[in-house]
Order: sequence, then structure tokens, then C-alpha cells
Amino acid sequence: MEKKLLFSETLKGSGRTYFFDLKEASNGKPFLSIVGSNKNQEGEYERVRLLVFSDDFEKFTEVLNKAVTHQANASEAA
Repeated sequence: MEKKLLFSETLKGSGRTYFFDLKEASNGKPFLSIVGSNKNQEGEYERVRLLVFSDDFEKFTEVLNKAVTHQANASEAA
């Protein structure tokens, strides 16, 4: 069964592209699929996928924000 797509956005970074897709699982709950894609030395694309389920959205966001804040503070101190 095809998952229902609720939201999709692509972020082109330096040397890597990220795909953010919010989908609806077969149980009706949303989940976030984050895929990172980059070319390897042979010119082939490598993809890494992370799934975050709705039960963990809040905790995931908190930890992600902590990591970003930590890096921002470390960059300012340097």
C-alpha cells in the first residue's frame, strides 16, 4: 500500500541533498522520512534514510534543537 504524502520538501546542501517527507502510515499515524543523498567517488548516488515516528517527534525536535544550539555556541566561541 502506498503511503499518503502529507508534506515534502527538498534541501540542497553543499555536496548533499536532503529530502523531508511527512507521510501517513497504514495505521493512520504520521511519520517523517529524512533521506540524505550524495555522490560517491564512483559517481553513484548513496542514500541514507532515517524514519522518525510521530510518538517521537517532540523528543527528536528537542534533541535536534540542542545539537544545533550547541554547534552555534561553539562556532561563536571559536
